Order: sequence, then structure tokens, then C-alpha cells
Amino acid sequence: MELYIGGISQGKLAYVLQKYEISKDSPLLCDGAICSQEDILAKPFINQFHEFIRRLLKEQQEAKDVVATSYIEEFLFEFFEKNPKAVVISNEVGYGIVPMDCKDRIYRETVGRSLCKIAERSKRVERIICGLGTVIKGD
Repeated sequence: MELYIGGISQGKLAYVLQKYEISKDSPLLCDGAICSQEDILAKPFINQFHEFIRRLLKEQQEAKDVVATSYIEEFLFEFFEKNPKAVVISNEVGYGIVPMDCKDRIYRETVGRSLCKIAERSKRVERIICGLGTVIKGD
């Protein structure tokens, strides 16, 4: 597993696409904002993982599931088992002002904790700033 993180509009996707020589239209790539859970569990490249977490939280909240974050933890274990070589691209959402809205704070914390778990399992973690990668973990 590999993790590529950075702020919004910092060139994360372009960096990964160039590094792996794939296109935006590649069937190997899925977008967490719109793809299915099955795609997350199978596709080798996952963009906008933070948006996938947002969708999972929203679905659980709409279902009145008060333990939405535990559902996400369970999903992450399945993700690690079924897609251990995934390349995950995600925004860092933990910087800046803490949101006033409780749901936004839960989202921010859940993304942060999820990325920590992904980073722990990743052989490589890079932070992308202005389209340039800085290795945090790996060779």
C-alpha cells in the first residue's frame, strides 16, 4: 500500500498519474467521491479517499447509525485485507480552524484517523506540495 497526501489542489493526482504512467481515464483508477465500495476494495489507484470517507459517514448518519466511525474502522480492515497494494490519494483535512459543526468535526477526525491507519500499513507515504513529493515513509 502507498499513501499520497496533501492539501487541496496541490497536484496529488497529477503526481501519481505521472509516477505510474497512467491516465485520468484509466480503468485502474477510481474516484472516492463517486465510486462503489467494491471499486475501493479492488482498484489499484484510489483518488479522493477523503470523499469516500465523507460518503460512508453520511450514509451511516442517514441510517441513524450512531457508531458510523466503527463501521468505517470495519471497512478499513476489509480494505487492508482485499486491496493491500492500493495506491491511495487523499486530501489532508486536519489543518486549519476546527469546524463548528459536529458532523464536520467527526468527518475531519475520521479522515485523519483513517489516514493514520493507512500510513501505518503503507510501505511508502508521500506528501505533495505544489506538485512536488516529499517522502515521509519509504525509500
